[in-house]
Amino acid sequence: MTRKLILLLPLLLFTCSTVLLAQNSGKSKSKDRLREKDERRYPVTIKNCIGINTPRIEFGPAFFDEGLMFVSTQDKNGPKDENDEPFSEFYFSPFDPNGDPSTPEKFYFDGSKKSALHDGPLCFTRDFKTAYYTRTNNRDGVRKAARNGVAKNKIYETRKDSLDPDWFRALDLPFNDDNYNCVHPSLSPDGTKLFFASDKLEGSQGGYDIYVVEREDNGNGRTIWGKPRNLGPNINTDRNDIYPFISYQGTLFFTSNGRANSLGGYDLYYVNNPLTNPEEVVNMNAPFNSEADDKSLIIDPDGKSGFFASTREIGYGHEDIYRFSAPRGLEGVGKPEVNKVDFAVRDAKTGEAIQNASIRILQPTNDGFLGSDGPNDFYKMEIAPVQDKKNVLSFQLVRKDAVDLGKPGFYSNTDGAANTTFNRYRTYLVIVSMDGYRTQDRLVSVEDEKDIVLDFNMREAPLCFRAGGIVISSEFGTRITNAVVKMVSRSTGEEVTVRTTSNGEFDACLPVEGDYIGYVDREGFNSASFRFAAVRGKRTSSEISLKPLKEGASIEEEMPLANGLQDGSVIIMEKIFYEYNKATLNQYAVRNLEALYELLIRYPEMEIDINVHTDTRGESQLNQELTDERAKNAKTYLTYRGIQSERIRAYGKGESEPRNRCTEGVECSDEEHQQNNRLEIAVRKLGSPVKP
Repeated sequence: MTRKLILLLPLLLFTCSTVLLAQNSGKSKSKDRLREKDERRYPVTIKNCIGINTPRIEFGPAFFDEGLMFVSTQDKNGPKDENDEPFSEFYFSPFDPNGDPSTPEKFYFDGSKKSALHDGPLCFTRDFKTAYYTRTNNRDGVRKAARNGVAKNKIYETRKDSLDPDWFRALDLPFNDDNYNCVHPSLSPDGTKLFFASDKLEGSQGGYDIYVVEREDNGNGRTIWGKPRNLGPNINTDRNDIYPFISYQGTLFFTSNGRANSLGGYDLYYVNNPLTNPEEVVNMNAPFNSEADDKSLIIDPDGKSGFFASTREIGYGHEDIYRFSAPRGLEGVGKPEVNKVDFAVRDAKTGEAIQNASIRILQPTNDGFLGSDGPNDFYKMEIAPVQDKKNVLSFQLVRKDAVDLGKPGFYSNTDGAANTTFNRYRTYLVIVSMDGYRTQDRLVSVEDEKDIVLDFNMREAPLCFRAGGIVISSEFGTRITNAVVKMVSRSTGEEVTVRTTSNGEFDACLPVEGDYIGYVDREGFNSASFRFAAVRGKRTSSEISLKPLKEGASIEEEMPLANGLQDGSVIIMEKIFYEYNKATLNQYAVRNLEALYELLIRYPEMEIDINVHTDTRGESQLNQELTDERAKNAKTYLTYRGIQSERIRAYGKGESEPRNRCTEGVECSDEEHQQNNRLEIAVRKLGSPVKP
């Protein structure tokens, strides 16, 4: 027990002034019960987030911008507190394609970087432009003690806007006080209620209690925080009730060591309808709870996955963050609030109902879209040659056609109607398509309880006869990228020209029905032609083989010709946008690095240099340090995904190699400067690809 208390010292500021770790409280709660486990109907899996955990302390997870924010004391070389322990700091980790947090980096809300203060659990508004976080009471970074000489903790608010990349100066909220603690904020999805824990506010049941405070209109068009309200004895005990998290489902999750049915130490609990009609408080039972301390649980908007912290024995360090998955939700937990949605699909000209129109529902992220029933990227990544630059390529995001987005969620009926439900406080992209009509899409945000009616008046599309196929090498069947495919109608002479993708595929919309002649050209290969017929309602598919110009060319000689890649090739990732003066990977960067990862998997012998550049604004030394860190982070992500470290070298180039006229002191537009902020991949060695 003594050892446990010593290890918890760095976190005392964020739980309570005097933490009592007794296994059970003598206080009985008649409404308490254990969560029933039905593993067959409600399966739950839990795993350690090994990508972010260290031998030290990680806790306080929060969702942020397609990644996870959390608190850690892992920086052993940073400043120490009075107990000679590292100060807890914020870290951000982008989600990898499996939804696991990866490659964490320190996150700072202000330009002053790290001060001698503990950072604690935090939360964000839905647009991630306002944050509420726990921090040691301070004035301009200098600790401010209470009457007893000990600095308490407060909840601070900071904001940012779209025009300014920096977070504004943090302000402590009006209900804070220098002489007691306010910690662990959690904001309701509609942004009107803030839940938090405190040890001295009015109405306390003892120890730390959970409170809620609401935004109020002061009559002058501004909103202010009202008076905090204790959630009462049904939820709070005479010990510590902390780490509240209010879900999109309206369920309050929290941590307590004051309830009779504890499995040991701090346990995780939930209660549905905590404000309007509180139900019984439920212990979440195993596998969420253990004999150790289990706390700070969060759950995603769909109620199917989330994270929590625990000191259980199987951990990687003293306190680790764990991820849980519950594909069917958690038994007993409230379901998401939903709005009824009615669709009406009609011909814009005649007003007649359109039957069997395909309706797809996607959920947006910052850089693409994810399908509501699982990963389903709205964009695909292609490697394309850069015009007028030999042996230079770039990664490009290309929007998919509706038919490439997978099976529709549902179809319109004989009345042109369909219906579904949307979860409240979510944003959806609705895509409606039908043969012979132009595809329509609409972004829909669900902000209140009103039902939604979506009318789609479809306009006729120009006649389109689909034709496509694949271009390969005649010798080895290698797919040929960037081949020019020109299709000419034999009856009218009309032409349509397209290029093959990185998979050697092409697709075209032809203007007239009938017979066509296709011509295929690619540097390094003999030209070829083919014939096909464009037919209404049917996509024609052709396979065209090209013979290399060099007789008897080996696979090693043919590959660079076929795919545009070879030793010495440069791939430019110029649209990886970092936050100003930050090296942290965001989700857009992760998507680009995932495309690079797939390329490295396809070519297992491939070796690369990662070169990161900035523009010439700011101090050159700081720009150099920034690119060093960004290059290191990019390599770290790829090795985290399983690429051998020796295949990758990473270099920061600073502002030393601008690609345009914007050198030091030259006045340029933001767009021109942005061209110099880029990540380039130099191919040292290509090697042979994995055989299909």
